[in-house]
Amino acid sequence: MDYTRKIADFVAQTRFDSIPPGALEVAKTALLDSVGVILAGSKEESARICAKLADEERSSQEATVIGQGFKSSTLMAAFSNGTAGHALDYDHSFSLMGQPTAGLVPAILVLGEKLGVNGRDILEAYVAGFEVTAKIARSLPVLSSQGGWHSVATVGSLGTAVACAKLLRLDVQAIQWTLGIASSMASGVVANFATMTKPLHAGLASRNGVLASRLAKLGFNANPTMLGEHKGFYDAYSRDLPFDLHPFEELGNSFDLIQRGIKIKPYPCGGLTHTAIDAVLKMRDQYKISPQAVESIKVGVTQHVFNTISSRLPETALQGKFSMPYILARALIDGKLVLDTFSEEAVRDPLVRSVGEKIEMALDSDLRESNEGSRPCKVTIRQKDGRTLSERVEFPRGSRQVPLSSEELRTKFTECACRALNKEAAAQVTKMLDHLEDLDHLDPLFELLIGNPS
Repeated sequence: MDYTRKIADFVAQTRFDSIPPGALEVAKTALLDSVGVILAGSKEESARICAKLADEERSSQEATVIGQGFKSSTLMAAFSNGTAGHALDYDHSFSLMGQPTAGLVPAILVLGEKLGVNGRDILEAYVAGFEVTAKIARSLPVLSSQGGWHSVATVGSLGTAVACAKLLRLDVQAIQWTLGIASSMASGVVANFATMTKPLHAGLASRNGVLASRLAKLGFNANPTMLGEHKGFYDAYSRDLPFDLHPFEELGNSFDLIQRGIKIKPYPCGGLTHTAIDAVLKMRDQYKISPQAVESIKVGVTQHVFNTISSRLPETALQGKFSMPYILARALIDGKLVLDTFSEEAVRDPLVRSVGEKIEMALDSDLRESNEGSRPCKVTIRQKDGRTLSERVEFPRGSRQVPLSSEELRTKFTECACRALNKEAAAQVTKMLDHLEDLDHLDPLFELLIGNPS
């Protein structure tokens, strides 16, 4: 079967009125979460640097650089907003492969602004892009965890590209070209985690999606069978690891937005640490554990977590987001993890570092991840009086199995948005996104999202 053509057919035929209501509701939640973290991330240094480049190249003021107070070209706005959206590692993820849709919302917002689309068009493009991304992620379950590629930029470039192609109303052939072009742009290496280049991957995916689709619209061609071609996308990025293209047969019949959903992060750090955080917070609350009473903490994790998350104390704030000892020490001491947990000053806190030195992460061969997105971990706390407490967690808070409440979702959005907007503006943005399908014009939304530089 020509799966590149099947994807193109699905994208071309997707219509707002044919999308299940459940998928649209999840899409709206995803958009709200994404916009919030872009606004908060716009104040991070990585986003500021990208915005500086966008500012230098804003001769074409056609798309909003969110939270920065100006407009630039669609390509530079997508690049800057995409980086901002992943800068805090607070954006929602898929049940597999972390955050392969990180570049999706930034791309369709800037391209949608340029094209003058309505809210229904944005939702339509998001659903098309998410479903393609999800099927690719499911077909290559080992891509990012074993191949060394970061799915945000590899898988994400393709999914973002077809979402942009949907907004541009490209025909089937042009969508196939879009996938071919985006396949040659896809990149991103896991070794760049805990640096500014990790969120750059989302900026690249966002820009790649806009660029690939616009090139295809102008007649720029590419291999139209890239996903099934010898030495094509799968052969290149799977590195001889097994893959299965059958998930593409579900396109249009089964929606991953409903069947698997998304994970909304309650903590602004690497998602692979979240089950361990949940375990520590539960034991802290249940047993009133004092940091001073702790002799040692052992964290049993899966192979993927062991290979990806650092077992060392951080030297920088970015490293702190992927340091198991720092994150769990903070959870035990503070009883929460918030945006300010990951500042340069916070990671140098002597008490946190002293507790972190007592935390050991180890591979637990009895723990197995599932196709449903479980990230099992087992945390064992030994206290100085000899008592030992243990907690195992399978699914993190924010997943479909342990969802956040509507109030928690809105609290997260407001806290993030108010880093770039005042409370009144944040409330207006919330209302617009809650009723996105009713917006005939998006200009009022972008007038708020542009924010003010600080």
